[in-house]
Amino acid sequence: MEKTLDIIAIGECLLELSTNEYFENAKSFNLSFGGDVVASAVAAKRFGSRVGIITSIGDDYFKNVIINKLNEQGFDISNIKICAEKNGLYLCGHTEKNELITYRRRVASNYLTEEDFNESYIKASRAIYSTGITQSLSIGSNQLLKKIYQTARENDIITAYDPNYTSSFMTTYDTKEYLEDIIENIDVLFMSLKNDVEALYNLISVEKIVNYFTDYGVKVIVVKSHLDNGYYVYNNGKTEFCPFYNTEKIDYTMGAGDVFNGGFLSALTNGYTAFEAAQIAAKQAGLFIDRLGVIENIPTSEELLRV
Repeated sequence: MEKTLDIIAIGECLLELSTNEYFENAKSFNLSFGGDVVASAVAAKRFGSRVGIITSIGDDYFKNVIINKLNEQGFDISNIKICAEKNGLYLCGHTEKNELITYRRRVASNYLTEEDFNESYIKASRAIYSTGITQSLSIGSNQLLKKIYQTARENDIITAYDPNYTSSFMTTYDTKEYLEDIIENIDVLFMSLKNDVEALYNLISVEKIVNYFTDYGVKVIVVKSHLDNGYYVYNNGKTEFCPFYNTEKIDYTMGAGDVFNGGFLSALTNGYTAFEAAQIAAKQAGLFIDRLGVIENIPTSEELLRV
């Protein structure tokens, strides 16, 4: 089947209100869009990948704002769903406080279901990507994701995944269960040493986590370590270390992991090795942080080459 898309990203798309001030001092907020999977999708698109989005958008005052934003990025949005709910929202402050408030209950993102599965759309891609957050949206969303990953694996499509454990609205028990539910259908696994490896599996050894997941057939494992300021990249029986692009301590890092994942998967599907993909993605995430984590300013491949 002809591959019309490089990557399909499945997850929530939210309105974003951001400020460079503390919330209590802010007189205005910038209106944009976001979500963990969406940020990864933008990073992949900026690197040159053809990217499709599977999400649910609410038919409210901001429907056209979100659709226009997605179109501006050049995404294929032929498989987005419009439902009669309001859109989710988060407020973020680009300061050392990392202020974040989310409104995610009974919103459009919660209404993805197995009925939204489109087999021909999935088969037209070279890779798929999603996270534990997508599974946490609803029972229907979880079922949809499991079906997509199974279909992708059966058709030799690269499957990439990040548990993305977020303590503010996910439990360690549920997040681990989401991962274990689809682990046999995952090729590329992204994990944070602190938020995922330690929290979910009570491990601090990269070697042990690699051994654990390769037993399930995972081919590529990337572990982000803030202790060592870099990424451990496992592939083909070898683990290599890729340092963070930013050498100095950064206060605001929100979204950097999502940008890294998107850049990594885009580079990987464009023929780079796993370690080369990590080096490219680390630079893309680092420059994103330098720009205060604004999704519209995620670096392009041309900008990465100039640095």
